[in-house]
Amino acid sequence: MTDIQLRLCTEMDLDTVYTIEQRSFSTPWSRESFQSALTAVGTEIWLLTDENEKIRGFGCVMTIAGDGEVLNIAVDPDYRGMGYGDKLLLALLDSAVRNEAEQVFLEVRESNTAARNLYEKHGFQPIGIRKRYYSNPTEDAVCMCCDLQNRGNN
Repeated sequence: MTDIQLRLCTEMDLDTVYTIEQRSFSTPWSRESFQSALTAVGTEIWLLTDENEKIRGFGCVMTIAGDGEVLNIAVDPDYRGMGYGDKLLLALLDSAVRNEAEQVFLEVRESNTAARNLYEKHGFQPIGIRKRYYSNPTEDAVCMCCDLQNRGNN
């Protein structure tokens, strides 16, 4: 893996983040949603950059009252399979720990085996199903939880 770095997102990064979002999801967040997340209390957007400081992925995590939630995570489709998602997820979990979360939740498309495997690798366990949660196409979401106090050294 090339020399990658993690840093917090700024206003100047939102266009690139939004472009990655549009390339990654059939029902992407709006640019305004990213703008809101950037300034929301308890929410951080982390960026993964390459050796040329180009943004290759991002992740958004919210921590409130001892609980964390991965709101969004994506790697530029041209850079998948290089371990970037792994690094981003670890950054989000570290953020949740620093902000005193005891557990972190997320939803993932039932058919997204690659993402589900990544989450399970880092201690997430399925805890339920949200019927018809996603659209375009309509699909159930698997709800997952990671107990940060018992996840070990992943």
